[in-house]
This record gives sequence, structure tokens and C-alpha cells, in this order.
Amino acid sequence: MKIQVLGTAAATSMPLAFCNCDICVRARKIGGKNIRKRSAIVINDELLIDLGPDVINACNMYGIDAGRIRYLLQTHSHSDHFDAGHFVTRWSEYATKNLKHLDIVCSRGTAGDMDRWIKQNESIDLFEKKWQADLNCTLHIVSHGDVIRLGDYEIVAVDSGHDARIEALVYIVSYKGKSVFYGTDMLEIGEEAWKILDGHRFDVVFLDQTYGKGFNAGGHPDAGMVSEYVKTMKRKGITDEKTLVYATHISHEGNATHEEMEEEAGANGYRIAYDGMELLV
Repeated sequence: MKIQVLGTAAATSMPLAFCNCDICVRARKIGGKNIRKRSAIVINDELLIDLGPDVINACNMYGIDAGRIRYLLQTHSHSDHFDAGHFVTRWSEYATKNLKHLDIVCSRGTAGDMDRWIKQNESIDLFEKKWQADLNCTLHIVSHGDVIRLGDYEIVAVDSGHDARIEALVYIVSYKGKSVFYGTDMLEIGEEAWKILDGHRFDVVFLDQTYGKGFNAGGHPDAGMVSEYVKTMKRKGITDEKTLVYATHISHEGNATHEEMEEEAGANGYRIAYDGMELLV
């Protein structure tokens, strides 16, 4: 399994557009791993998790042909995770050529929001079969605990608790004996989520670290919560010493430079993801 990290920032990207706090100033000065696009990953150059506003530029930067992507797992419909302007260019009116068929996996609430975002751009109905045929896509509606098999992939949907209105989800993706948990935008790992995770042993784990320890503004985990999740996963046998565990979805609130966060994370059994990072497991 190849994993290409396309972005590692929270909704506001990193550094923030107009912010001159200490971390944003230092991030601009140092550059490199401190410059973060909105969070997304692609597996084996063909399975994308979240079609966000930075994804197409990221694909172009890292040598991924977005037209060859065959599967889209959409965690939820917030604007940093779904960009309708990119999606509608699949329509034949845009003269898009030679794109692969796209299987889209998401909750019904997320699909409804996606459809509304899309209609703000074009008169497309995501739920209508004729439009799916024109867009060369198929919509698969899933809910917490559902398992779907697409090609060589087994995908398990897990309620993230991030937005109950749309049933925001995160995903477990298994491929030929390898397994990754992409847990961005989790409000917390609740009891029902643990019941699913307990049945797995992961090769790679991504966890949301929007905030630094003690700076939690709500809605997302902070570094202290991530550290506890990492310990719990290891104690439960969900991860072991070979598992690659990374924090992603980074904001400027309470976090630091990449190097400084890496030092703190390393002391707590995990690492900090960065844009362009490639993993082979």
C-alpha cells in the first residue's frame, strides 16, 4: 500500500492567510514542512480521501493524476474537505477527457450537502442516475459500521462525531493485508467507534491534532488527546511497535513548528505528518 499525503492542515490552512502570530510568522520564515495545505491523502494513486480545495494542486505537485482516481471516500461536506468547483469539472460540458469511473462513498447527509454545494456551481443533481452517468461516477451511501468492498479495497465507515447533522464519517481502508485508519476531524473516539477499532490491527494511523495541548477550542482533538489515543490503541493491540502513527489536520492554535511538534510527539509515541510525505507499507 502506497500512501501519499496531499495536505495536513486544518480548515484555515497553515500558516493562516492574514495571521502574524508567532507560529504563523515562524512557519512562513522556515517554510518546508511548516507550510500545510488542507488535509487529504491518496492511496495507491487511486483512492482519495476528501476532495478538498487544495487537492488538485497537491496532486499536480506530487505526480498524482486526479483523472485516474477511481474511489473517493468523502468524510464530510465542510468546505475544507469538499470542493464542488473541482467536482463539477467531471461534467461533459467541461470537455474533460479520459477520466476513470469514480465510486463515491459517503453518508447520506454528506451527499445531500455535496449536492447543494454542486448546485451552487451547476444545475447538476448528484442523486440522479443520468447525471452520475454524465459525471462517470456512482454514489454509495454508507453509515456508521457499514462495510463496503470496491475493487481490492475493504472500507469500513466509522462515525467521527464531528457533525451529527450529516453523520460525518472517518474510514478504515484495508488493501491486500494492509490497513490504514484515517481519523481526521474526529470530535473524539467514542465508545461506538472503539468497538469497531478494537477489531483491527493497523499498519498506519492518522489522527486529528487541530490544537496543541491545552488550547482546545472544541470540535477537534488536541495534542494531549492524541497522546492518550495513541496509548489506548497500543494497550488494546490496535497498534504495535511497527504501526506508523501520525498526527494531521494541524492549525496554529497551540501547535508549534514541525520540528518542535515532532519532538513532543516522539516522546508520546507518534509523529507529525507533513505535506508530500509518502509511505509504503
